Amino acid sequence: MKHCDQCHVDVKSHRKYCPLCHQLLTGEVEDFIPEVYPKFFPLRRPLLPFTKKVLRVTTIVAIFLLMIINAINFDGKLWSIIPIGAILYFWVLVRYGLLTNQNVPFRIAFLTTILIVLLVIYDTNTIDYSQNTTSVSWALNYVTPLGLLVASVAISFIIWLKRINYRDYLFYLVTILVFSFVPLVLFFLDVIQVAWPSITTFSVAILILAIIVFFFPKHIKDEIKKRFHL
Repeated sequence: MKHCDQCHVDVKSHRKYCPLCHQLLTGEVEDFIPEVYPKFFPLRRPLLPFTKKVLRVTTIVAIFLLMIINAINFDGKLWSIIPIGAILYFWVLVRYGLLTNQNVPFRIAFLTTILIVLLVIYDTNTIDYSQNTTSVSWALNYVTPLGLLVASVAISFIIWLKRINYRDYLFYLVTILVFSFVPLVLFFLDVIQVAWPSITTFSVAILILAIIVFFFPKHIKDEIKKRFHL
C-alpha cells in the first residue's frame, strides 16, 4: 500500500501522486487494487417504454373524447378547448420542469399565474357579466382552480421523474400545499362562486401530498431526519 508522508494517509491506488496534496507517494503498490468510483445517479428517473406508451395513449384518447363529446352536445360553445388546453399545459409544465434545475416550483407558479391572469382579462373583456347576474366567470370559477390543480399534478410528476435534494423536495411540497388552498380562499372571499372546482383542487392536491410523503425516496427521508434531528 502506498503512503503520503505529508497527509499521513494510506492510499489504495496505483497512483504515483497523492490525490489530496499531489505529493509523490511512497511504498509499494499491491498486485491488484480495484479502482472504486462513486455510483452515478442520473438526474431523471427513466420512464419505462410501456409507461410512456400508456401516457401518450391516455393523453390522445382524452383529447379525442373531449372533442367528440363537445361535437355531439354542441351548443355553439367550444368548451372542450379548456380541458384540452389544460392537458397540453400540463405536459408543457412537466417538460419545462425537467429541463431546468433551479426554481422549478416558482417558475411553474409564475407561468400558471400569468396564464390565469390573461384568461381572466380575456373573459372579463369579452363577456359582460353585469348584464346577466346568473352567469359566472368561467376563467375565475373553472380555469383558476383547475389550472392550479394542473400545476400541482405537474410538480408531483416532476418529483417522481427528477432526483432532487431534500430542500427542493420540501419547497415542492409547500408549493403544492399553497396551490391547494388558493382556490378555497378565493371561494370563501366570494371571488369564486362555483364550489366544486375549488373543492376538487383542494382534495386532489391533499391526496397528492399524502401519496408523495408516503412514497418519497428513502435517501430524502434519511436526510430530513438527519437535518431536523427526528
